[in-house]
Amino acid sequence: MEGTLNFADLAWALGLLLLPVLFALPLRVGWRFIVGRTHEDNTYRNHVRRIIHAGMQVEHFRDELDDMARHLRLANRKSRLIEADLLYPLRMPHFLLAPALLVLPLAFFLALPVMIIGLPILIILEHILIKRRVLINTLKLLEDWFHMQIIHIPSPARGHGSNVSNVSEFSQHLTRFHKVPRGVFLGLFAWLIVHWLLQLDDWWIEIIISSLLYIVLLGTIGIISTALESDLVLADLGNAKLIPIETWLESMVKPLVGVGLFFLLTRDLLLEARLGNPVLFAATVLVVLYGATVVGVSFQWGYAMLRGSTVRERFEEQAIELIDPQSYDLTRSKGRIAFNIRMSMGERIEFNRRSPSNLSFADLENMPQANKGNLEPPKNPLK
Repeated sequence: MEGTLNFADLAWALGLLLLPVLFALPLRVGWRFIVGRTHEDNTYRNHVRRIIHAGMQVEHFRDELDDMARHLRLANRKSRLIEADLLYPLRMPHFLLAPALLVLPLAFFLALPVMIIGLPILIILEHILIKRRVLINTLKLLEDWFHMQIIHIPSPARGHGSNVSNVSEFSQHLTRFHKVPRGVFLGLFAWLIVHWLLQLDDWWIEIIISSLLYIVLLGTIGIISTALESDLVLADLGNAKLIPIETWLESMVKPLVGVGLFFLLTRDLLLEARLGNPVLFAATVLVVLYGATVVGVSFQWGYAMLRGSTVRERFEEQAIELIDPQSYDLTRSKGRIAFNIRMSMGERIEFNRRSPSNLSFADLENMPQANKGNLEPPKNPLK
């Protein structure tokens, strides 16, 4: 017989699930003071924002920005943190997960068995997606299927932090933590699916099974996300859109996960309020959420440092070989937007590797003509 709804326990469970939001709000306000709100901080931030809004890469202005930081008496760590905050902004989901970082050293050892088990799975996934060229072939099929064209447009964050020798610097942590939420909520989603399908009395068995599913999902998303840092963009000329492929894929996954989380959380919470213990269920949800955060953070830190550059460079080589996209500049100056072809993606990467541009704010004012002398566009095949 169907049980009656226990409103008191349901209210306590809802209050428990809202605790991350209550923690996130003051953390979000406090973060603004950490990244700096002084006049010097805001002055430097506005100069970096000018570069980003102009469609240029921050690293091309490295000498100019370093001179500006010294003039404003900003330490290198502080200036790079301001840049990272603009290039990799933290959203509300980041602050929802931030409390897990407070117990990260202890929780890391608790999550270590999951990461040890997950290492062989990550190796297999990387072999399938990258070495066996499944990812690049899938993108080629999508290009033909949707009648779009894959091109290369360097991101404003391209090359940022590559010259920083101290990998433990706070700005480096920020760039890695920026990607954590997209994988963490998949962990909660995996457990809710397993809990819904199996409905076992022993929740630990459900957590073990969902952990394996989470590792597969996290590894797949993480490897694809790392590979797509190569700045490939879908040009949808029919709808006059330029969509970074990583953003396009994320826009398809996010609604599915978001709707699925809302549906499964609501269903299971109401079911527990009738037949079980909703407070225990809410506490388990938080444990799974923050446990997934620890695993996600550890994956992002470890995988990005050990395999990130290798995966990205290998994927770039595959993209150049199979698709050979052309590289464009999308710049804006004084209200004028210019979309200029420069050279092939392979030539662009090699050019930046051999002789990276050093531009000034005076060049920025004269965009898009500032770098015409450095980059030669390819010949028009129709002439």
